[in-house]
Amino acid sequence: MHRLPRHRQIKVFEGFAGYGGASFGLRRAGIRHKVVGYSEVDEDAIELYHYNFPNVRNLGDITQLDPHSRSFPDFDLFTGGFPCQPFSTVGKRQGQEDERGRGTLFGDIIRICEVKQPQYILLENVKGLLTGKMRATFEIILDELHRIGYDTRYAVLNSKDYGIPQTRERLWIFGYLGELPEGFSIVPPEEPLQGYLADFLDDNPAPELYKTQRQIARIHEIHHNDIFDVEEPLCYDIYNRKIRTDRICMTVTPPEHNVIRIIEPMQNGEERFRKLSLDEHFRLMGFRMDGVNNEILFPPTQNYTKLGRRAGNGWDVNLVGILLNHIFWQLL
Repeated sequence: MHRLPRHRQIKVFEGFAGYGGASFGLRRAGIRHKVVGYSEVDEDAIELYHYNFPNVRNLGDITQLDPHSRSFPDFDLFTGGFPCQPFSTVGKRQGQEDERGRGTLFGDIIRICEVKQPQYILLENVKGLLTGKMRATFEIILDELHRIGYDTRYAVLNSKDYGIPQTRERLWIFGYLGELPEGFSIVPPEEPLQGYLADFLDDNPAPELYKTQRQIARIHEIHHNDIFDVEEPLCYDIYNRKIRTDRICMTVTPPEHNVIRIIEPMQNGEERFRKLSLDEHFRLMGFRMDGVNNEILFPPTQNYTKLGRRAGNGWDVNLVGILLNHIFWQLL
């Protein structure tokens, strides 16, 4: 990834901030920036964000923010991985008319950006927004961005195509206030893997991550599969009851979804079957985690489930860095 030439500092507002995926990605891309504020309501996410970016102010619930208020700073870039559902469904449930996304969290993005007019908007969502019943919602999203002055591009990008051995497909939407340059592309050139799954795992995983032989036998009984005998650590897909032999991890999800396990080579005739560690969760989300200079720091008050949930709901910061670098090389 090439470093950008020197440019003026970009002011950033992170909506739906989570652990600060945009902030970590901007740092990775080498883009001079200042985060002037963020919006997050999940207490655990707020604590994790503040632990890593203690000087950035949380402006609170995005639905309550007033873009006309003097306390709401101006910014150049809005970022957010917003929750989404068909607008018509929301409207029926709430008893209101919102075919244009009004009354939804996407509606708050439009409400704020229509007033603040940032030069850039970067949004993320699941690829399912492009298909089936969700397609109509996606078309409204583009229409609304166009209505308030933004030229848009979108693409589904997969983490495994940009260095990280995780199948993680996400929809990225980029909006530019005005008209994008001719030939602009949101899709960065693909990059080789930095390693396979085995290269992203801990050298000495904690014993409590492992299932007992009795628990493993029960999994065989339920899943009707053979002994777990592999030559290198591989991902086991609990949902589909099979080993991923492509040496790539399936999509990292919150721990309560309970879908990923790691199978390791047998030791002393015993099978090895375990959960991902927290460092592994975040390594597969693009973070550099060497145990000494970890790129993200964990608050001591947060447990496995809380931190694992943040990883599963977060942005692949390696991909975000590549994407932002690619975008701004064409614009700055």
